[in-house]
Amino acid sequence: MRLIIRSFFILLLMLGVCITSTNFAFAQQNTTNTATNNSSAPSVFVNLPDTTTQPQLDSMTKQLKSISKSLQSMGKSEDRNAFKNLLGQVQDISITATDLIKVLQPRLAGYTNALKILESTKDTTAAKSDDNKTTADSSNATVDDYQQSLSKNRRDLQLKIQQATIIQLEANSQIAQIQQILDNIQQVQMFTHLPSPLSGDFWAQISLYHKTDQARLTKIYTDFSSLFSQTWNDGLSSRAQMLGGILVALLIIFFARPFIEKIITKIVERTVPPTRLRRSLMTLCAAILSSITAGVSATVIFASLGYQDNINHSAFEFSQHIIHQLYFCGFILGLYRGFLAVKSPQWRLLPIGDKTAQAVNILPIIYALMVFLLGVVKYINSTSGVSIFAQQLCNGFFTILAAFLFLSIPIKLRQIGTERLSSGTNNAPGLGFFFIAIGLPIFCIVSIITVLAGYIHLGYSMSVWLNWVILVFSTLNLLKILLIDITNLFFDPDRWVGQKIRLLGIKPQSMEQLATVITGAITVLTVLLIIASFLSPGNFDLVIFAQHLSLILQTQKIGNISISFASIAQAFVIFIIGIYVIRIIRNWLNEKLFPKTMLDHATRNSIDTIFNYCCWIIVAVIILSTLGVTAQNITWIVSALSVGIGFGLQAIVQNFVSGLILLAERPVRLGDSVTVGGVKGTVKSIKVRATEIQLSDFSTLIVPNSQLITSSVQNSTRSRHMGLISIKLPVIAPRQLERAKTLILDIMNNHPEVVETPKPSVLVDSVTEIALVMSITCYVNPTSSTDGVKSDILTQYLNEISKIATTIPMEKSEPEESLASGQE
Repeated sequence: MRLIIRSFFILLLMLGVCITSTNFAFAQQNTTNTATNNSSAPSVFVNLPDTTTQPQLDSMTKQLKSISKSLQSMGKSEDRNAFKNLLGQVQDISITATDLIKVLQPRLAGYTNALKILESTKDTTAAKSDDNKTTADSSNATVDDYQQSLSKNRRDLQLKIQQATIIQLEANSQIAQIQQILDNIQQVQMFTHLPSPLSGDFWAQISLYHKTDQARLTKIYTDFSSLFSQTWNDGLSSRAQMLGGILVALLIIFFARPFIEKIITKIVERTVPPTRLRRSLMTLCAAILSSITAGVSATVIFASLGYQDNINHSAFEFSQHIIHQLYFCGFILGLYRGFLAVKSPQWRLLPIGDKTAQAVNILPIIYALMVFLLGVVKYINSTSGVSIFAQQLCNGFFTILAAFLFLSIPIKLRQIGTERLSSGTNNAPGLGFFFIAIGLPIFCIVSIITVLAGYIHLGYSMSVWLNWVILVFSTLNLLKILLIDITNLFFDPDRWVGQKIRLLGIKPQSMEQLATVITGAITVLTVLLIIASFLSPGNFDLVIFAQHLSLILQTQKIGNISISFASIAQAFVIFIIGIYVIRIIRNWLNEKLFPKTMLDHATRNSIDTIFNYCCWIIVAVIILSTLGVTAQNITWIVSALSVGIGFGLQAIVQNFVSGLILLAERPVRLGDSVTVGGVKGTVKSIKVRATEIQLSDFSTLIVPNSQLITSSVQNSTRSRHMGLISIKLPVIAPRQLERAKTLILDIMNNHPEVVETPKPSVLVDSVTEIALVMSITCYVNPTSSTDGVKSDILTQYLNEISKIATTIPMEKSEPEESLASGQE
């Protein structure tokens, strides 16, 4: 039996190896491309030697050594492009090492689990009797060999994971080193003082390097222009192909784009309600369509030239850069075209008038052309190797051009602002208008002065940063408006989608609350992204901006607590889900479970309140755990709170604990008639800090919970459910006593709120010199008002007495009375 068990186990194990070996080998050959998918896939155990990972590790180690030597040889070089290339290589190595670790860890776990299973199987079979010792020894040898193979392969994986981890750490260290070098170069270049462009020294340096710079620029121009000349000289077919490509590009720009835009407009008008969502959606569509139009048109033109085969690598890279810049500039044109909507004011997204839109309509076109020239010139400067003075000349020219462009905005808006101010305070311009009219000119003037003073790179950085911030701010605001409009439409109870959501049992008020929370979260996210754009280096390279944004949104440490944007988002989602889960469970308890039990209203309220507190404590613990707050951090927080409790929070904590005691022990419950400090009333609610007691004049007395625990409280209905009515009524003549007793008993027995058990009673309370005093007692239903029932009994008694010929004389106009009412 033991031999059969071992053989069966080894057979299953080897069968699993054969089935999964091919898949794992394929995954090892495609480590870099499939690491992300493999990391999320379930662990797969394979008992095969790993032969593909070690060459990759050796190659990455050699690359790191080569990069380290390059960094040492470059020394104090200020070539930012060289350092950026090294940075990209090191980042690729770090990513590859991380992917390898993610791939190898599941397999290492598989080896560990397989060894544990094998050990447990050996222990189980060893405990059984030896029926066939010779065969068992042979089986043990086979199992031992397989176990040694597993252990050897596991040790090999452990070593490779350690090596990949070391490579990852070294790569991250080099990344930090290179980024520090780039920051230092940026700071040095930014505050480097060159001769002023207004001085002769600057132009003397330009003329000194003029021939060298001209030769380098001419080479790029020749390589790129030869493409058109060569295509034109190749023959009639090449000319027709080139002209056809240009014609197709013009058709796309002037016919296809307007046609597609009209179709999108009709679809939006038919499908989207007449809200602001129409305008925001059309603005986004116009930006995307314009970007695609510009990029595709340039691609068609270059494709018609056959440029892939006719030009060298540098010219090809330059043409690709032009296409990318056209995509980018097309998006800018479409974005601001949707914002202004001069020809179709009903689609205008910005809350401005026609005069304002017409005044600044030409500026987005100039802005897009300027950004295009900036990208082209920047690429030429970085690849051609022109002198620093030629680069600074281009940077200074761009800075002054951008400054004059942004200065023209407040100049064009000046007349419009004057008209608004003269028309009255209701149409006065807002804070944004004054920022454009005052802050923007000051910023532009400072950048011009900086360039003219010789700090050209500083002025250039300011100008590029301003352009980038304006573009990012516009794009993020468009996305924020669009998402808020979609949210408001989605959760509108009167719309089609909102009506479908209401069928799920969600109340309109809850939908509005959820919409408010989501729009608030969108606004906060937009503000964070705008802040990230403000803190970014102001580069139009989206990859660099994405890297900078990821650094900002990654885990940040506050003391010993690590907080990231993802954890904050998870905590927010948990909070929203917790609200609705707790609400659903409480509704089920109050509407489904409690009505089927014998619990009274006060007990139900106590259970519901305690359950609510416990659920929120659980949600708070989960949220703190999501944010990275450990038990040690909570201990520090509690210690800090204990100091605050000792000084100023003692009363609050005392009331909170007293509230829990009231809910648990229930000395005072909802509906009880109590007397606290000489004030009598009915308990209406028991909350965390205080208890609300309604008085006879319908005012509310708020009593701290600690007072109900530490002081004397009279609970008139602590031991009974019924309300007690006690009246003392004088009767002058003894002969009238029986008639009065019979009359008052009949009135109480016939009253609908007076209960039959205990029975009403009329007793002689005392005898005075002038009258007998009757003590009248009865009980009413728990939900009845004792004051109202007492008034009904006395009113009916007086009416009946007045009908009798012999009036029962009374000593007092108003009877002396006492009342005690309550609920158990």
